[in-house]
Amino acid sequence: MIDTRFQLDDKRPLRSLVDEALAQAPRKMRFPKALSHSYGAYSAEMRSRKSLPAAAICLALFNCGLILDYKFASGLIWQFFGIRFFCTTLPILFVIWVSNRFLNHVFRDWSIAASLVWGAVMLNVLVEMRGSTAAHLAFSIGLYLIVINIVFHLRPRVATTLSVGVCLTTVLMTWQRMVKFDDQTILAITFLIAATIITLLANFRHDATMRHLYLLILREQIRTQDMEQANQELSEISYTDALTGVSNRRRFDLEFELACRNAREQYGVLGLLLIDVDHFKRYNDTHGHPAGDACLKEVATRISEQTRREQDIIARIGGEEFAIILRDTSPDGADRVASRIHAAMQAQWPQDLPPVTVSIGLAIMTGPSATSIMQAADTALYEAKERGRNRTITTALAA
Repeated sequence: MIDTRFQLDDKRPLRSLVDEALAQAPRKMRFPKALSHSYGAYSAEMRSRKSLPAAAICLALFNCGLILDYKFASGLIWQFFGIRFFCTTLPILFVIWVSNRFLNHVFRDWSIAASLVWGAVMLNVLVEMRGSTAAHLAFSIGLYLIVINIVFHLRPRVATTLSVGVCLTTVLMTWQRMVKFDDQTILAITFLIAATIITLLANFRHDATMRHLYLLILREQIRTQDMEQANQELSEISYTDALTGVSNRRRFDLEFELACRNAREQYGVLGLLLIDVDHFKRYNDTHGHPAGDACLKEVATRISEQTRREQDIIARIGGEEFAIILRDTSPDGADRVASRIHAAMQAQWPQDLPPVTVSIGLAIMTGPSATSIMQAADTALYEAKERGRNRTITTALAA
């Protein structure tokens, strides 16, 4: 997964920057600074997964060269073994392991490049110890260039610097041969130059492909995130009462069934408050529907402020009727919620909005069914209205 949370110096949306980069690919693959840094981290992670296994395989093949060493100079076989294993294999593997674990992606590539230059030095030493011809030297270094530019997939800048470093190392260590300029030497130099150019071109093509792939992945990830956000917004809209902003009946039904099921399975205590705005029809007829809507918003806000746990659900389940689901509550806790709601309704209202009171039916049960606790709360609400409204009646109290 690519991290899309980075900050771009360019203030344009990330999507437009990605689309612009894709439009210019593969002719010009230059990213904005932050996007380039993100790609560097992404590509480095991809390379780091493969660098150590690839290096182990290549170095294992490199050590198989002991067979040729024995053929050319059997008397020096232990020196060859020491150079191949202790002076080349172990240092390169150690540097790659350390760089993958402890260094950032910039220093990681350069540290690996430095170890591979050291490998080129050791390779030249081996060829000199064999007393091989220039053709053998060119073949060995050319094969080495193929490995470092294609197998390791270093960044183009690092690969170019490394290739030049390997070639310069070879020239400096074998310059006495190179100055002869016989046919064999010219052929060896030509082969080295061709191998360097071809492998670097392959490296550049691979990097361009990786950049293009990165942009495609990033674009799809952005689209997925946008879709998830849109789905979340639609979900919130579908579960939210448009007028009051609290949960709607659909959300209440889902949460209520879930809360009752959990209470039955865990034999837990569940509280249900049914809240009805007193004389709301008369309020609407007297003050008008706009005032009625404003009143319901104010009531919903005041009710929401009195529930202090995230697990409690407040919903508008009818015209002027609200409900609160109290999970894992107690009789005293539920009573306190109801008392706070009544007190909130008595607090000062906006000057242009006449105040209202509410009647509350409270049911508290242990492991209830949805039907039983709903009927109990509804009965309690009916009794609260019958007794003069603006009060709470509690019924079906659990022991």
